[in-house]
Amino acid sequence: MRRPASTLACLVALSGLTFVLASGCGRSEAATQRGEETNAAAVAKGPKAESDTYSVEMKATGPYAAGKEGTLEISIVPKGAYHMNEQYPYKFKLSDPAPEGVSYPKPVLKREDGKFDEKKGSFKVPFVASRAGKAKIAGTLSMSVCSEANCVMEKLPLEVDVDVK
Repeated sequence: MRRPASTLACLVALSGLTFVLASGCGRSEAATQRGEETNAAAVAKGPKAESDTYSVEMKATGPYAAGKEGTLEISIVPKGAYHMNEQYPYKFKLSDPAPEGVSYPKPVLKREDGKFDEKKGSFKVPFVASRAGKAKIAGTLSMSVCSEANCVMEKLPLEVDVDVK
């Protein structure tokens, strides 16, 4: 007997679900292992991103001088029952190409470049502006927070204007 393709697709999907359940993975482990990404909040590009599960902010910590290395700080704070995902490879990737007059000594920051514990994560983002004036520093933060029942994974576009003297 020949089965329609939609029936086979359903069987394959169900067998995959059975595998995840049978393997003993909870929702958070399964999400982490599969690299699943959710879109828990509509996020506008800017210095802040917030949802029911986390608060993220990229802020200038100046003063900044032309030709000298400066840093920005990114902070990640889980909310409520959520905590930092200890297995997630947190990363901040600066925009490529860099804006004119700006360079990045380290264009990609990884978990080991930051500070992370159960209730907070942070990165110090280095940059050099070659001239005085306003500069926009932007990039994408890959992050995750988890509760007992769920992990939320996001790629958040962040940007902040800095004033270089």
